Amino acid sequence: MGTATAFFLARETDRDVTLLERDRLAAGSTGDSSAILRHHYGDQAIYTDMAWWSHEFYRSFDDETGASILHEDAPLVRFADAGTPGGEYATAGYDVLDARDIPVSRHEGDALRERYPMYEGADAFDFAVSDDAAGYSDGSDAALGFARGATDLGAGIHTGVSVESIETTDADPTAGRDPGRVAAVETDAGRIACDQVVVAAGPWTPELAATVGVDIPITPVREQIILLDPPAEYAADYPELTPTMSLPGGEWYVRPDVGGGILVATHRHAEEADPDDYENTPDEETVLELVDAMTEHVPGLADAGIKGSYCGVYSTTPDHDFVIDEAGPEGCYWCCGFSGHGFKHGPAVGKLAAALVRGESPTLGETRIDVEYFSLDRFADDPAGNGRPDDYL
Repeated sequence: MGTATAFFLARETDRDVTLLERDRLAAGSTGDSSAILRHHYGDQAIYTDMAWWSHEFYRSFDDETGASILHEDAPLVRFADAGTPGGEYATAGYDVLDARDIPVSRHEGDALRERYPMYEGADAFDFAVSDDAAGYSDGSDAALGFARGATDLGAGIHTGVSVESIETTDADPTAGRDPGRVAAVETDAGRIACDQVVVAAGPWTPELAATVGVDIPITPVREQIILLDPPAEYAADYPELTPTMSLPGGEWYVRPDVGGGILVATHRHAEEADPDDYENTPDEETVLELVDAMTEHVPGLADAGIKGSYCGVYSTTPDHDFVIDEAGPEGCYWCCGFSGHGFKHGPAVGKLAAALVRGESPTLGETRIDVEYFSLDRFADDPAGNGRPDDYL
């Protein structure tokens, strides 16, 4: 999100743009992202519009930024039963995609087993909705590519520089609760004067927000990932390996991976983590659970090997919706709380953040995006924010 914002600010404004990264680019959650590119979000059309615009940008990433990224097509399927929340969610998503001419299919009855022969019991569901144009990419590729594009446009990028606080002008006591305006950032390498600052610091965002009296409700949570090496017979029978999917009620998801592998990961938002000190090796109990779940539903993977594993951190808001807003001192903007589904919106977030900084209406192509949906004020009105969607991925 930081490199995307830097890119669009450099491309669409005449400001001097500097990006500061405490470690190296893509060292945090970005590098661990499963980087799924899907567009089905139930009736949340705002996310569908952002995801589709972003996916189109990713497809033309080389032309837009001058850098290449991984991009693989991989349809995403949602199995569902009629008359259930999951069924309503899947159907609403179908309607949103269909209304926008985004490729989408619905499969019922015997067609389910025929379409998804690798899944045991697929035909036990009433129907399935396939986000046919979905795919996946690579978080590190995207971050480094945006950085290259930003520097080509004149932005400065400095790694190994940690921002410690945001400095503001003195507030005007005659103006009520005037919080002042941004004057500089203090770093471990010294003070950098600036008029505006965009904070896209993932799970570390609340620490910086506290330096200017802003409360952002983000909980870092640890998720666990394993990479399966499918048997040769399975790969021969199902060369697409598996669609991207998560079963109704499941707290895990699966997608094909580069090099003929299959990625399986938790999606629980349950285990709080310290982003500076968390166990990067999946728990043995969780590994066994994920393997058992996969072999129960996909018997052909019973003899799959494990060729890799790691963990990553989500920056989770109470409603799992993003924060894209100006809050606190004038000139202070926040892009955070992406809750495990941010990557697919990276280009859109960067463009919307740049529009906020410019003080212009946030649009993606011809579509106006109501960024009030992502305002920080929603938590002041209700700690639950927008409320949790009935979403399985």
